[in-house]
Amino acid sequence: MRNLVWVILLVAAARAQYKYKFCAPLDTVSESACYSLQRGDSEVSCLQVQDNAECAIRLAEGQADFGVFNAEELLLTHQFYSSHIQPILQLRHKDRQEEEFEFQTVAVVPVDLTQQNILPGERLKNLKDSGFCHPGFSQSQWWNDYILKNFENSVNPPQCQDDVTAIENEIINLKNFFGKACRPGEWAADSAVDQELKKKYPELCALCDNEVTCSYDNMDHHGHIGALQCLVRGKGKVAYAALNYVQNYLKRNESYQFLCPSGTVLPLSTENPCAWLKQPWSVVVARNDIAESLKSKLLTWLKPPHTELWLITLDSIIQDDSWASEITEKMSIATYLSKGRIVDIDNIQTCGKHIRWCTIGDLETNKCKWVAKAAKALGVAPSISCMKSNSTFQCFRDIQENRTDIMVIDSNYGYLARTVYDMSTVLYSETDNDKNSVTLAVVREPRGDDYPIKSFHDLKDKTACFPEYGGLTWLSFINTARTNDIISSKSCDYPSLVSDLLSGACTPGIEDTDHSSTAVPSDIASKLCSACRHQNNTSCAGNETNHYYGDRGAMRCLIEGAGDIAFVEKANILYVDYFSIDSNMYRVLCKNGSLAQNPGFTVDEFCALSVTIDSEIVGRRKDSVQISRTDTILALLKMEDWLGYRVKARRPIHMFGPFNDTRDLLFKDSSSGLISSSSMKKTVLAYKELFSHVEECSNDSFAVTANFIFVGLVALYHLLSSHVR
Repeated sequence: MRNLVWVILLVAAARAQYKYKFCAPLDTVSESACYSLQRGDSEVSCLQVQDNAECAIRLAEGQADFGVFNAEELLLTHQFYSSHIQPILQLRHKDRQEEEFEFQTVAVVPVDLTQQNILPGERLKNLKDSGFCHPGFSQSQWWNDYILKNFENSVNPPQCQDDVTAIENEIINLKNFFGKACRPGEWAADSAVDQELKKKYPELCALCDNEVTCSYDNMDHHGHIGALQCLVRGKGKVAYAALNYVQNYLKRNESYQFLCPSGTVLPLSTENPCAWLKQPWSVVVARNDIAESLKSKLLTWLKPPHTELWLITLDSIIQDDSWASEITEKMSIATYLSKGRIVDIDNIQTCGKHIRWCTIGDLETNKCKWVAKAAKALGVAPSISCMKSNSTFQCFRDIQENRTDIMVIDSNYGYLARTVYDMSTVLYSETDNDKNSVTLAVVREPRGDDYPIKSFHDLKDKTACFPEYGGLTWLSFINTARTNDIISSKSCDYPSLVSDLLSGACTPGIEDTDHSSTAVPSDIASKLCSACRHQNNTSCAGNETNHYYGDRGAMRCLIEGAGDIAFVEKANILYVDYFSIDSNMYRVLCKNGSLAQNPGFTVDEFCALSVTIDSEIVGRRKDSVQISRTDTILALLKMEDWLGYRVKARRPIHMFGPFNDTRDLLFKDSSSGLISSSSMKKTVLAYKELFSHVEECSNDSFAVTANFIFVGLVALYHLLSSHVR
């Protein structure tokens, strides 16, 4: 009996001490708010997460109990966890408690357009050549591309042509159906493409107040008022806008009616307007197994007055400008959303060839799938599919052999991507200034004043440690060596030039087929691998089997005396074998050929061998002028617009940040955005400069080959001619 009492007491104590775990996205809940939420006798603990995609994962895995999701975040979550989580409280704005939805999109037409004696199903077709007034595209509004294009794609489903881009297909369909329109804002995410389209299809700016700028005079409320004024002034016969703007601007004007998706019409005075899309309010969601018990507690916790700090904080996080109301019936995410949204986003039609994104491993592929689904839900076209591979080099081969289309690479692989796998830049990843790739030449600090290496000319007959053959530091060294005249600037045979200069080196990967389109002669490869084979290290491979592989491996090569100088990326050498390096034991050899004034790795950009961006998106070079390349660029830029570091945006997933507690997936965390291959940014130009000689060599090789073929054809012609005679 006594044991039973103890068990009951222990169970009761465990229940009393249980804290519900709230997942808090960094965008919306600060670290200080998390601390406040856990103060005193709080019954809630705070789990900080990157975004609501991670929150959904934590809820599904049982590591969190509840969170706040808006409709777009719910829609994305449903694609992966349709039955693990349920909405328990709805959050309506304090001033709009009577409104069932956060917003509704409606189409408004003049009465005279709808009085014709035609069947409702034919009425939508009757919009042809009627003129279209659209609110336009702007970063100041929350409507994404899917919502903004929902009406036009519904009345005139996409008709796709293979010889134009996805965005031009869209514009052609609009022109062919509506005839004229005012569709303000940015049609394409690239300004040059956008301006080209507006010049080519001026009909879609013809109804604007300012046809040149393709805009309304009144852009209040994100262009919705301008669209309604376009309708009232008789420029267009149908306007697409938010219901609340229609009700505030047109009120119950009997000259206009709502046009419904079925083709029927309703007066503006109706109590039940027909909408094309209804956006549900944000909700509090919870894991299924604790949903009911948590719901009753939350209703109590959120009820004023609040006397404890944790309750005040919880109220400000969840209710903010809203009031929480109970969702009385148990329902799934799909049931909640389907009152106004299509939940099966795979059925959304888009033009353009699928963008096949090559990913490495399960974690990166999983993030890619989340980003791809988010992009689809946002209306980004073409669609993205994620193709799992097992390594960077396998991805290179998959792209080269047309099994996939693009991938993101570390700038370390830029040289190999271009020279071995015939790739080119799709877009550059803009790197945070403090995270640029900085390459250094590092030597050991001598015990006395006698420096064995005081300049690049002293490298003659010395040994060098490189992280990887064909990597960023290898190429930075080649360019610096050419500039300092220690190797010929006329030859393109880099391995031979370096072999003639040095007595030995560790150049991981130089013997691998992944790292070279043509095999490096065995005697040269052996010499440039000689320093790798030191002490217990026997490998010269470009992977972890080589003790001296990578930047830390190159420093290890220097530390253990296998080499006299190491060429490394600064960010990767703070630790070697989990021990902090004593920077005072080393000195940087600057690119001008002199030693840095002080020991250590802290030098300016004029001393570093190169300071460049950290990563880029690459694809097949032969696709560079094709439609698919433009489609890919525009889709990626549109994704950045909605899923990147947009001001005051609530992203369902961060395309650049960590995912599921893992860094550098899909994009490197150092990325802050995407920029054009024609960018004049300093670090981009520095990166391009590294490849300038490579491209000259490639062109020279092509010219030599072409000349050889020409001479051969001439000789063959004369030979055949002599036989004919």
